[in-house]
Amino acid sequence: MNDRLESPSEQGLSDLIRWKTDAWQDARMVNWYSGRMMVSESTNSLKNALEIGAIRRFARGKEVVDIGVGTGRAALPLVADGYSVTGIDSSQAMLDETRRLAAGAPISLKVGDLAALPCDDRAFDCAVALNVLVHFPNWRESLLEWKRVVRPDGRMVFDIHSLDHARAACGVDESQWPPALKRTQSKGDFTHYMSRVSIDEFVEFANGAGLAIVAAEPYGAFLGGGNINWLSYAELDATHRWKRLLSWFARDQALFDLGYFLEDAIVRHLTPRMTGRMFLVLDNRSDVQANARFAADIAARDEALDQHDFAALQPWLPHAREQYAARLGVLLKPLRSRRFFFGLYKTLVARMPGFDLRGIIPPEVLEQFGTWLEHERIDQHATNIARGWAAGAPFRFKDGIDVSIGSEYDLVKALLEKHFGIFDGGRQ
Repeated sequence: MNDRLESPSEQGLSDLIRWKTDAWQDARMVNWYSGRMMVSESTNSLKNALEIGAIRRFARGKEVVDIGVGTGRAALPLVADGYSVTGIDSSQAMLDETRRLAAGAPISLKVGDLAALPCDDRAFDCAVALNVLVHFPNWRESLLEWKRVVRPDGRMVFDIHSLDHARAACGVDESQWPPALKRTQSKGDFTHYMSRVSIDEFVEFANGAGLAIVAAEPYGAFLGGGNINWLSYAELDATHRWKRLLSWFARDQALFDLGYFLEDAIVRHLTPRMTGRMFLVLDNRSDVQANARFAADIAARDEALDQHDFAALQPWLPHAREQYAARLGVLLKPLRSRRFFFGLYKTLVARMPGFDLRGIIPPEVLEQFGTWLEHERIDQHATNIARGWAAGAPFRFKDGIDVSIGSEYDLVKALLEKHFGIFDGGRQ
């Protein structure tokens, strides 16, 4: 028995872990969660496709343990692929729901904690976890426990948030981060807390734990919701217009196809600096040199990104420039898909001026984007004039009432029509 008293910080950490562990014991909550996973809303289907795709791509061996199995979102596809799967969860209600959804498919289910697995040493070829460690601060201790149950040369696959991304977007000084991001760092905010890892600390951990890093794949560049891309937060995620566009992913197959192509053919080949989430893959063997090569490769990709030239990324991308151009030429034909891609393009231009995308985006699309950007600039200029024309004017207020209110609409129309010459005055 350990009689050592916990410090206040340790007590807070324990409370957070306990709350996260016990959050899904209620059967009604599990029923709600299970239904939510089945409903195709906004980018849910895209997120699921990306995550299950990564799990399937990296899983190996025959016997797999799914840690924090939940309702079996990762486990059941692996069962369908022929793996022998054991699911572990702290919630019996979750396991009951997984059993129901399995509909007779062979899967072993056990109650257990992610940092104290009810499993023998070296029992599995592979350990997977989906949307689990993103919630827990004790990721190091958890991974050491997972290593215990994975055989030598076995594998661990899981997702977590990228600290490098948050720093690239908002700086290294966390006190200056936007409130929406800052609250996810607070271990006292049980609901919003998210665990983040940098590549440097992950390499250091892997070396000390006797593990070899296989991959760090970013994903979810534009999933929205709880998967914010902080590089584009102000321009996209914080706007209602972008949220409306994302809502169409559940109903527009062409838009889904575009999003999946961008994620699968570009985003996952970049670095964890570019998105808020990433899949990390470890093999249960010590290889410090391999980890050094991994870190050097990440640094090289970051340097390529800093060149603001798509061609600099080509050594890591799966397709040639002309193949990207041909595919985007098809995917960008629908107007909604093109408007979505314009949002990404506009943000890229703002964040990385001069980024060379020639030969990747069809010329006619680039020309249209240039026109849209110019029209947005003129719209904003006209709006600023209309909103500021009466500032300081002595006639603005009459009997305490601002008489300029309501004039903006007609003034913007007149500016666009008569001064800028890009509006014919017609209305539909």
